[in-house]
Amino acid sequence: MTALPYPALHVSHGGIWVAADTTRSPSRGEAIRMAADTPMILLNAPLVAQRLGYAELSGLDLLELFAFLYPARFMVPTARGLAAATGLAPPGRDADVAAFLRVATERLLAAASGDWPEREGAWTSLQTLARLRWSWAPLLAGRIAKPEKGEAFLFTRLPEWSDTAPRPAPRTVTLNPGEARSRLALLTGEQAEQRPGQRAFADAACAAFAPRDRRDAPQLVLAEAGTGIGKTLGYLAPASLWAQRAGGAVWVSTFTKTLQRQLAQETQRLFPDPAIRRAKVVTRKGRENYACLLNLEDALQGGFAGRAAILAQLVARWAGYTADGDMVGGD
Repeated sequence: MTALPYPALHVSHGGIWVAADTTRSPSRGEAIRMAADTPMILLNAPLVAQRLGYAELSGLDLLELFAFLYPARFMVPTARGLAAATGLAPPGRDADVAAFLRVATERLLAAASGDWPEREGAWTSLQTLARLRWSWAPLLAGRIAKPEKGEAFLFTRLPEWSDTAPRPAPRTVTLNPGEARSRLALLTGEQAEQRPGQRAFADAACAAFAPRDRRDAPQLVLAEAGTGIGKTLGYLAPASLWAQRAGGAVWVSTFTKTLQRQLAQETQRLFPDPAIRRAKVVTRKGRENYACLLNLEDALQGGFAGRAAILAQLVARWAGYTADGDMVGGD
């Protein structure tokens, strides 16, 4: 393997380190001069620029390389997060981070030489990024081979969508607490801790799915329980049972995205098969959370230039693999 031609720079509140064949700690002024003269491997370039006090800092940002190779994969943007994502031992001290960044770079570049789950579209995107003079393009050019078949453009890979007729009205069904408890036991599993409060919560939630007493008047249940009771599965149990038997849809509104993600994870118990889960469970958020495909298409067709055009290409890589298109709180 050819040795990396670029040094790595790490800046923290504790000092400044540059690693090439060896690691040393230059002064701030010297580090700025080195960064201005030589492309340097960085982790989170905007943060490094802020700590260094050099707004014009540019280099080979490992966050960009990771986003290109593994779009829609989560990584904590720190040295420890990068170590966890790449399967490397994390650096023990600040002074070890710069050398670690070079090792992590070699690990990521080696992955690009083979086949990986997100390879589709990488070669085509790299050609555009090379024309945009992306810093990583020369190092990736000899590693990502041209595919035998042409790669589909992002917007041709997306499934066709069209509006459909309204769903038929759900059937009128009645749930009894015993059925809800059976569904709750199925969701929690045989080895789960027995929680009387959770079963009582599921019993109470059943009343919300009872047939209406009056025309156009909903059945309301105001239920409250303390932390640790297991409220989420307590209401998902009767809700999922009603949806299955009535052929209807249940909307669960949350105040935070954290709870929304928790709910999405809990539905894995209901539908272990990912394909079935995608057909049965939908996460909906406000439109401001999502990437706009029209704007992205405009950006990819020349609407942006410079760094913005490079970032648009990375967003396009992500758009081809994201689960729900949420740029704020998703993948």
